[in-house]
Amino acid sequence: MTMYNVEKSRVNVNMKGEGEPILFLHGVPDTSEVWDGAIAAFSDKYQCIAPDLPGFGRTQAPRNFEYSLENLANFIDQLLSSLSIAGGVHMVIHDIGGVVGLAFAITYPHKVKSLTIMDTTFFSDYEWHAMAKTWRKPILGELVMYLMGRSKFSAAMKKSAPILTNAQIQSNYDSLTWRNRRMILRFYRALDPVIFRKWEGQLQTLSQRFPTQVIWGEKDAFLPVALSRRFGTDNVHVLEDTGHWPMLEQANEVHRLIRGNIALAE
Repeated sequence: MTMYNVEKSRVNVNMKGEGEPILFLHGVPDTSEVWDGAIAAFSDKYQCIAPDLPGFGRTQAPRNFEYSLENLANFIDQLLSSLSIAGGVHMVIHDIGGVVGLAFAITYPHKVKSLTIMDTTFFSDYEWHAMAKTWRKPILGELVMYLMGRSKFSAAMKKSAPILTNAQIQSNYDSLTWRNRRMILRFYRALDPVIFRKWEGQLQTLSQRFPTQVIWGEKDAFLPVALSRRFGTDNVHVLEDTGHWPMLEQANEVHRLIRGNIALAE
C-alpha cells in the first residue's frame, strides 16, 4: 500500500499487478481491504487499484472534505491522474463506492471501459436504510456512532451477511476510528437522496457507452433487490443466499462475472 497526494488528501492505495487498470471502490464500513480477494484474483493480468476513500481507512482527508457528487467525481479523476492512469479504467463499485463511482462514470464516461455495480443506490426516491437515517440526524447520529461497540457492530454485520468471517468483521471494526465515524456521518448527511434527481437520466445511458452489469445479493438487508433493475441495463445478476457483500460471500462467482464484463470491452 502506498500514499498518494490528491489535492489536500493523502490517499492510501492498494495497487498490484500490470495491464489494463481495474478500479475497485469500497463502501461503508469497509476499506480497500475488502477487495483483497479480488486483487489476488485479477492482479496476474490487470493493474488492480483499490483506494481508501476520503476519510476512510488510512486515507487522510481534510475534515471539511466536500462530499458532493461533483467533488467525489473530481476526486477519482485526480486520483487517477496522480497514479498516471491516462486511459480508461474498468470499474468495480460497491455501496457508497457505488455512489462515488457512478458520479465519476457519469461525469467522465470517456474514462470508463466497463462498469460492474454492486449493492448501491443513485436514486432520488430511495430512502436510506434505517441505520443511515439515524446517522443523518444531528446529535443522535453522533451518539449512536459513539456507542457502537465491537459486540453491537459484530452482531449487525453477522445479521446482514452471516457468511462474513470474524476476521473480516474485526478488520472492519478496527478501521472505525472516531475520525472515520465522523466522516461517515458527514458523507450521509451530504448525500440527501434528492441530489440524485438531476443525475438519474444520465445514469440510464451509461450502458450505451460501455459494458455495464449489476451484481446484487438477494438477501441484502440494506438495499432492496428491486433497485438492481434500475441502472439502465438488463445485464443483472441476483445472487441467491447472498447479503450486502457479494464479493466476499460469493467471491468466485463475482470474479467470474467481472471477467465476463471486462471481456466485452476488450
